[in-house]
Amino acid sequence: MSPSSTMYKGKTGQWAFVLHRITGFLVFMFILLHIVDVSTLNSPHIYNSIHKLYGNIFLRLFEVGLLFALLYHALNGLRVVMIDFFPKAIKNEKGVFLFMLSLAGVMTLVGAVYILKPFFTGKV
Repeated sequence: MSPSSTMYKGKTGQWAFVLHRITGFLVFMFILLHIVDVSTLNSPHIYNSIHKLYGNIFLRLFEVGLLFALLYHALNGLRVVMIDFFPKAIKNEKGVFLFMLSLAGVMTLVGAVYILKPFFTGKV
């Protein structure tokens, strides 16, 4: 193998792997943030201030991104398990990846409606 070549050719399996690592990191960071958030329960003033901050549009959009990360990571994990248990599924890997990515996208859009609903209805 020459130094300029790479074992990855930029196909769907590589991108699924990269996105799985990125979304896994984002989910981990959310869990850390959630632990810090819950640890403020003993101080209602701080807890309420944090949750008031969570209500702004920027953090609501961040929540939509987090929802996509959670859904993608979970569905891609199922895709990996499916490929592990059904080796013939690797022939359809690209189709399965695109289906899983589409499903995560549609589910994110549905969730985004609920997450962003206060901004559409004016009840922020």
